[in-house]
Amino acid sequence: MDKYQAFLIMTLTIATLGFSLWYNISSSLRLPVRYQVMYDANPPYVNRIFRRRMYGMIIYGVIPLLIIWKTNWLKGFSIHDIDLFNWNKDAALFSIIGVAIVIFASLVTAPRQTSLEQYPDVRIRFWPTKTLILSAGWWIVYICAFEFFYRGLLLQSFLFNFNNEALAIGASTSLYCLSQYFRRNRVSFFTIIYGIGACYVTLRTQSIFPAIITHVTLSLLMEWLSIFHHREMYARRT
Repeated sequence: MDKYQAFLIMTLTIATLGFSLWYNISSSLRLPVRYQVMYDANPPYVNRIFRRRMYGMIIYGVIPLLIIWKTNWLKGFSIHDIDLFNWNKDAALFSIIGVAIVIFASLVTAPRQTSLEQYPDVRIRFWPTKTLILSAGWWIVYICAFEFFYRGLLLQSFLFNFNNEALAIGASTSLYCLSQYFRRNRVSFFTIIYGIGACYVTLRTQSIFPAIITHVTLSLLMEWLSIFHHREMYARRT
């Protein structure tokens, strides 16, 4: 078994067993989502949502990096073998296009009741500044880890072993959709479209930055707009 095969085994293990672990230790994923605010500014509840994002960051970001950097399990595989950390004209262009699309989509969908039934993830009535900042911070680190794994490690592991872009995109998108299966069908359908597009752009630009920038913008904007449009939620300074 060479280093690329070992790399594929690692990514598949994290994509399957890692996801199962993340789902089972993230109790907030199994909470019912309702349009009405079911919880007030309850620190244990709010922290459960933040812990979900922290667990995701650890499983999809920290653990793979520790395996690559601190062990010899991958038989000499290096993070430098993944040439996806470039910033070039194509990456900038696709980042701008992605941000423009998600801004338009968010402005259209955020006020709808079907959207407000799911967003924001933290279902509290009052949003003090501290909670807004913490939520944004945990979103950013979680999404960076998520994109690093699915559009970086997993996508490249299939490409290294099978040298087939269509197969790599299909496999990476399928496993990415698995991580979103607990959401409603409408979101799952969007996940397929986004997953394919993000993989294509990553390979086209040789950069994961457009996917990260687009995904972060979407998550933060949907959260903030949902708070603004939700008739029972309010942002406040204290």
